[in-house]
Formats: sequence, C-alpha cells, structure tokens
Amino acid sequence: MKAMDWRVWLTGLRTRLVVVALLGLLPLVVTALASSLHATLVVAMAVLGLVLAGWAGEALVLAPMRLAQQQARQTLESTERALQLALDRLRTAQRIGRIGNWDFDIASNRVWWSEETAAIYGVTPGAPDPAGSAHEGGLSHVFSDDRETYAAAQKLFFAGQGTLDIEYRTVRADGELRWVHALGEAVRDVQGRPVTLSGTVQDITDRKLARDALTASEAQFRRLTDGMPHIVWTMQADGQHSWFNQTWLDYTGLSMEDSLTKGWSILLHPEDAERTSTLWAGALSRGEPCEIEHRLRRADGVYRWMLGRALPQMDADGRRVQWLGTLTDIDDLKRATELLEKNMFMNRIAGRMARLGSWTIELPDRKLTWSDENCAIHEVPAGYVPTLEEGLSYFLPEDRLKVVRLVEACAEQGTPYEFIVPKMTAKGRRIWVRSLGEAVRDADGNIIRLQGAFQDITEQKAAEARTLALEARMISTLESITDGFALMDADWCFTFLNRQAERMLQRPAGQLLGKNLWEEFPDVLGTPVEREYRTSVAQQRTARFEAFYRPLRTWFVFHVYPTQAGTAVYFQDITQRREEQAQLRLLETAVSRLNDMVVITEAGADKDGGPRVVFVNDAFERQTGYSRENALGQSVMLLWGTTHQQAELQRIRAAMDRRRAVRTEISVRTRHGALLWLELDIAPIAGESGKFKHWVAVGRDVSERRQQQQEILSLNSELEQRVLLRTGQLAEVNKELESFAYSVSHDLRSPLNTVDGFSQLLLKSDAGNVSTKGLHYLERIRAGVKQMGDLIEGLLTLAHLSREEIKSESVDLSAMARVIEQVHREREPQREAQFCIQDGLQAQGDPRLLTAVLQNLLGNAWKFSARQQVARIEVGCEPATDGEAVFFVRDNGAGFDMAFAHKLFGTFERLHSPGDFPGTGIGLATVKRVIDRHGGRIWADSKPGEGATFYFTFGQPM
Repeated sequence: MKAMDWRVWLTGLRTRLVVVALLGLLPLVVTALASSLHATLVVAMAVLGLVLAGWAGEALVLAPMRLAQQQARQTLESTERALQLALDRLRTAQRIGRIGNWDFDIASNRVWWSEETAAIYGVTPGAPDPAGSAHEGGLSHVFSDDRETYAAAQKLFFAGQGTLDIEYRTVRADGELRWVHALGEAVRDVQGRPVTLSGTVQDITDRKLARDALTASEAQFRRLTDGMPHIVWTMQADGQHSWFNQTWLDYTGLSMEDSLTKGWSILLHPEDAERTSTLWAGALSRGEPCEIEHRLRRADGVYRWMLGRALPQMDADGRRVQWLGTLTDIDDLKRATELLEKNMFMNRIAGRMARLGSWTIELPDRKLTWSDENCAIHEVPAGYVPTLEEGLSYFLPEDRLKVVRLVEACAEQGTPYEFIVPKMTAKGRRIWVRSLGEAVRDADGNIIRLQGAFQDITEQKAAEARTLALEARMISTLESITDGFALMDADWCFTFLNRQAERMLQRPAGQLLGKNLWEEFPDVLGTPVEREYRTSVAQQRTARFEAFYRPLRTWFVFHVYPTQAGTAVYFQDITQRREEQAQLRLLETAVSRLNDMVVITEAGADKDGGPRVVFVNDAFERQTGYSRENALGQSVMLLWGTTHQQAELQRIRAAMDRRRAVRTEISVRTRHGALLWLELDIAPIAGESGKFKHWVAVGRDVSERRQQQQEILSLNSELEQRVLLRTGQLAEVNKELESFAYSVSHDLRSPLNTVDGFSQLLLKSDAGNVSTKGLHYLERIRAGVKQMGDLIEGLLTLAHLSREEIKSESVDLSAMARVIEQVHREREPQREAQFCIQDGLQAQGDPRLLTAVLQNLLGNAWKFSARQQVARIEVGCEPATDGEAVFFVRDNGAGFDMAFAHKLFGTFERLHSPGDFPGTGIGLATVKRVIDRHGGRIWADSKPGEGATFYFTFGQPM
C-alpha cells in the first residue's frame, strides 16, 4: 500500500479497537447502573461483554488485518516482478550499448564490477582480478599513455570534487587495446561526505575509430585543399556563397566577409560579366554542372583569364544541397587544369552515449511494450503502447519478413538475434537501428517473454557514409583533373597516383604505390628535380619548376606542396607548349628577317582614321626609313597618308570595314620622300573567340617591277611589228617545207618501190637458182626497204601533225583504249595478256590525234611486254596535287634505264636494239608532238626488267 493508505487504515483500526472495548464494557456498565441485580446475572452480563468484545474484535480488527496482510504480500510480489523485469531490460540495454556498472566502497577500498564491465576489460566475471580489487588495481587496466590523465581525473573524483567523465584506452587481458568512456558520481552520507562511488563504463572503440577515420579523412582533404594552386568556393543551393579558400583571399585581397557578401561577380571583366552571369544563372536554375571561361580581377587590378567550373552536390535523395566550384588560372599560354576541390560540412559526431530503447513482448498474448527512450527513437509520445503489428510496420517492407522470422524463431526456440536495418519513424524520418532480442524463460524453462532493445545508430551510419562519400569525392576530383597528381609520405614513398599520373609516367599505380620515388625513378637523382624536391621539403615551402625527363623525352612543370605528413605534387606535360614556344620564337625571327615588310595593326581605327601599328619587322625599317620607335603606336596613315591613289585607299578602307582581305598595289613616300611602290596583301586576324583583333599587312617592294613594266609597254608596239613580220616569214618557210616533204617522199618512194618489186620478182621467178645466202640477202633488202618506208611514213605523219588544225571535243579515252586492245588481241591471239582499263576516262582534245597517242603508247606496251608469260597493261588516271588529271599507261615489260630518259621522245631515238624489239623511233616523238600541241606534259618512270609507266596530261589545245 501507499503511505497515505496505511495511515488511513491505522486510523480505522484504532476506531475499531475503541468500538470493541465499548462493546465489552457495555454489560458491566448496565450491571453497575442496576445495583439490585443478582450476582448470577452480573456474571452473565460479564460473559456477554466478553462474547461481544470477541465477536467485534474478530469482525472489526482481526479480519481486516488478515486482508491487509494478504494485499501487502501481493503488492510485494508484483513489485518484485516489476523490479526483475526492469533489471532484465536494463541488462539487455547495457549489453547492446556495451555499458557496464561499477561501485567502489571507500571505507573498505573495494571495487565491484558488473559482468559487462568485466567483459569490457577482458577479465572473467566473478574471478579475482590479478591487479587487485582496490581502485588502484583498476588503474593497471588503463593504457600506459593514458594513465597520468586517468589518475588525475580519478584523484579529483575520489576527493569529491565533481563527477567522473573521461575517455581513455584500456588494455584487455588478451592484450587488445579498446577505447572506454567512464562516468561516475558519489553517494554521500548525512554530513555530505562521499561513502560510495558508482558509475558506468562503455566500450566506445567503434565510435572512436569512426570519428578518428573521419578526422583523418578531413585532415587529408584539408591538406589537399591547401596544396591546390586553384581557387575553391562553395555555395548554398539557393546561390548564396558559403566559403572561399585562402587562394581566393590572396588573389582578390578581399576578406572572407566581403567575399561571402559580394561574391565573385563584382570582379568579372566588364566584357565577360553579362555572358558569365547568364550562363551561371541558367546552370543554377537547372541544377546542371557549369563551365565558363572569363577574366577575373586580381588584387593589384590586373585581369587574368580563369576557367570556372561549378558542380551541384546532391544528397542521398537526389536533392541539391550545395554547389562546389573552382577557378583555375589559364592565363599563361596553356589550358588550365580542371581541378575541382570538394569541401564537406561535417555534422556533429554521435553523442557521448548511444541512444538505447528497450522493448518486451509478453507471451502468449504477444503484448508489445516500449520504453520511453524507444518511443523517442521512433518519434512517438512517451508511454505509447503499439500493437505487435504496429511495431513491425516501422520496418521497411523489404525487411519485415526477415524480422518476423527472427522474432518467431526466438519465441518458439529461444534463438537470440541481432541485426542492423533501416526503419521509418512515425514522422517519416529514416533511421538506422541495431536490434537485439532474446527469450526469457520461467523456472520450468518455458519462454514467457521476449525482451530486447533498439540502438539508434543513424549518426554512426551517416558518419560512415560521409567518410565513404568524402573519399569517393576526393578520388573522383583527383581522377577528373587533367594534371598528374601524386602523394608521397615522409619517406618519399608513393601513397596515391591518379590516372593522369599513370599515363604521363607510363607506369601503373600498382607498380608504384608503397615504392620509393628515388628508387623507381633513379634517373632524376642528381638532377634539378631532386634538388628542388628536397629543398622544398626541407624549407617547407612550395616550389614550381620545369624540367626535362630524358627517359620519357618529356618536359614537365612541377608544383610541389610539402606538408608535415609528406608531399603533394601536381605535374603537367608541357612538351607541346615548349615546342610551340620555340616555333613561335623561330617564327618571330623568320618574320623579322623577311625581305617583305610585315605590319600588324589593331582592328579598330583611331582618331586619325587608321588603325594603330603594334608590330613592324626589319624590312619595314629598311624600306621606309622609319624605325620601330617611329612606327609603333602610330596610325598606318603615317605611310598611307602620303599616297596619291585616294580611290585605291578608299577601296582598301571599304574592304577593311567589311572585315575582308584585300590585295592591291599602292605607292607611298618613304621617310626621306622617295617614291615606293608596294604590293600589299591585307588580311584580318581573329582571336580564339572569333572576334577580329588585328590586321596584318605584307608589303613587297615592286618599284623595280613597275619601272620594268613601263619599259615593257614601250617595247610592246615594236615587238608586235616584229612578230607580224616573223609570222609571215614562218608561213612561207612552212609551205616550202611541206613541198619539200612531199617531194622527198615521192622521190624516195619510187626507187624503194623499184628495189622491193624486183626483189620480189627475183624470189618468185628464180628462187631455185639463188643460194641460201643470196635468199638471206634478198630478205634483208626487203626488210630494209620496209623500214625505210616506215621511216618516210613516220616523217610525213610528224610533219602533218605539226601543221594540222586541232578540233577540240570531249573524247572517251576508255572506249578508245578498248578498241586498240581488241585490235592487238586479234592480231596476236596466242598472246596471254591482261588489260585493266579504268572506266570514265574523259579528255578534251582532237579525237584523231589522241587516237595516235594511245595507239603508240599501247602499241609500245604490247610490244615490250611480249616476252612476259602474262602481259599486264593498265590504263588509268590519278589526280595531281593541284587537281590536274594525270593519265597513265603502265606495263610489266622490259622497261628501261632512267639514265637515258632524256632520249625517249627524240626523233629516231631508240633505247633497245632492233634485234630485240623492232621499231622506227618515231612513235614517242609523235606522242610528244601531240601532247605539246594540246598544252600538256608527258614523262615516264621505269626500271630495267620491271616495266614502264608513261604519264601524260592535256592542257588547253594550241
């Protein structure tokens, strides 16, 4: 009963006792009042009083006391059961949270440990501690490096100065090192003196290691950020800046407060501000990555080109939480490195104590009960009593079947379980919990209850996720940049290389990680690379230098950033840039040495009406008499203003206004007044953005040529008269030559025909009387006559070609070649020959003359390949570098020595003896005459025994 109930009951008891006494005395009072009563009656009345008192005492006192005793016994049993249940829940919660209890009796100097405390320290529960049971013995379990701190805190606590709250490392009996969090407070006597000290210890090794891992990852990330030569910034999802790195502050000269308030847009170049702001606003609204090139003002007022990149950062649900951006200096004739630095805002680490909530399921009615902490974990009011089905509904659908199986196995077979799963709170928040359950049996071994606990490990899971995300983002950032990047420890051993570093060094990371720099790259020992590296680390200063690595034949630029833990190195392949710079210097030298003057001006005109000069070469100084100092910064009207060709000057200006190239001849005056004629080529020069920035003018001194042109014009009239006279004379000579040719032909053919005729008659009429040698002589006479006839015919043809008028038209050379092929095959059907004639060969010329060309070239190919087992003859066309069509006839015949190629097209010239291959030596001369008359060219390529190829072109017929 409660205290108030007992007081009420005792008051009622006293009232009942008074009533019993009154009932017992009532007969005696009556007897006393009636003095005349008999003695027997008096005795009877006394007995009656005793009977009434006994009855009243039984009914009014003893019966209620027995009832009260029974109720008190029941209340005590219920309280003991509740206490046992609470104790079981507490032990379960402590086991899940790895929390143990301890008590220290100051008077006896004795320490008591719970089973969980003994387990934390790695000793057997109930067994005597080898170090003793006094509090000094507990100190022996503390790790040596932490004992002094622990002893100081313990001393203050034992002296009654506050509570105990300390984290330290302990060495278990098996030698394992664990982190422990100890809490304690004092129980005092009535004078306020501590008599007993009580507290808890919790194994926080997992939480400590997770926190240390996060701290190490953050330190490494900050070290990388400090080592980056780029500006890094972060921005909230709504576009409000939240952080700039030190590089930004150094570059801009702004404070962090000004930077966060004003942002970077105020430092943009006026020409880039609108474009950059538009692109960034679009990226911000769409939540897309952004990459922009723009100029940014430095603290000293100088604008430098920057490559800006911004990436949206998403949480696990895909919501944009912030922006991460970089600005890379790309002003020094090279593309900027794409370096994205990512910064993470750390959430607070899990609290000092794990959030634990207990639960029970009473069997067999399966009534579920939650502790207040469990209710808080699930974000429901304290005292909330869910059904078992409601309790299961907080698990995700995909996990419920697994949970049900584990709970059923525990309820039916007593199988304990432990698992980690996500859950949804009553407010829809996703959390992670560690769940543990076990069966409780009665004295007969029957399972009467399930009990367990939930531990909210959401923060631990989040810390693990952040660690993994940070590592992934850091690696992703370093892998995405175009620079090579490497980390080395204090012993110069590689701890990280990105893919660009592997590519540039031509070594996979697996071969280098953990290896020493100087052992893997011994060629750099004793070079400026080693000296710069070691000096940078020794003096703890950053270094930038360029060096040539001979084994890879590559120029690198190195950025070395030393730290206390090691060295971070960014490096780039600048071989191409070095080559381009060398070529640029060579080009500048070559331009300066040109005989033609070169002038480069700005694109816009100044107040004098002409663009300002920004470059002149040496030839300008020599030819105009103006020095560079006289010309640079001046208007081009310095020269053009002296011309008398104002119309031509206006034409030049009109072309320049339309941004078009122009070519002209113009006369100017030198500094000394001399007339100078220039052939000028003026062209616009566009920058990378496509906007015209400059004009370049190349001028050639044509004064001498202009003078010669005047002299030529004066001689033209006289020359024309001479040409007319000479043309008439040549016409007369041609007529005489034609008459002579026909006369010679007629006069030579008559005796040849006579010799041939009589030789034939002699063979027919008197062949039997002629000796064998005589017959041989007759055959040789006839062969000589035939050869002489062929020569005469060839000469007549050659003369005819020289004077015949050309009738130009389109000619199908492919069809013409196939007709000639058929003629040769019919003439010598026993020959094995392969002809390859390209389709669609078209030429412009006289069909009769072009037929003569192909007949001679194909006839030679057929003749000189006669000794091949299979003759191969090809007719085709291929384009020249200037687009001109070049025809060819190729064979696999005897070929010839190119040393005698100059004799090929001469009249009566032969490179083979008549005994090997017959011929007159007129064919190729005829071909060349036809080609010449068509304005073309012919040449040959050959090797003895490997065939020959004749190339020819057709220009404009003459």
